[in-house]
Amino acid sequence: MLFYGLVSYTMPLLLGAAYQQLSAEALHEAVRSPNIYLITADGAASAADHTGVSRVIEESWLPEQWAKKCTGYADSYLKVSGGVWSVCVRNDNPGAILPTFSVFGWQVPQLPDEIKGEAKLRIR
Repeated sequence: MLFYGLVSYTMPLLLGAAYQQLSAEALHEAVRSPNIYLITADGAASAADHTGVSRVIEESWLPEQWAKKCTGYADSYLKVSGGVWSVCVRNDNPGAILPTFSVFGWQVPQLPDEIKGEAKLRIR
């Protein structure tokens, strides 16, 4: 039980770091394009189409059902708003990844409501 507790409390931390790294890699891929200055806030949807953000996330080690778009990110993982580019990846059901059990009325592990990673970059 002690081993399961150690592993189960470490997993959400590792997943959070993985989601943060994945969003940073996807944002890096988005701004690697030579024409990033041509994409404006109005063209956020076309920005996602012209960058490799979705491809980076889809080709990652995360299963498709673990990588979801964040609230406020409309149709893609990428959001361009006022010169700030951001990529957000989340999992809204960590209990599906790591099962919990009850010991003396305590849930082990106590998981957050969601695990997410978000990377932002201001482009001037």
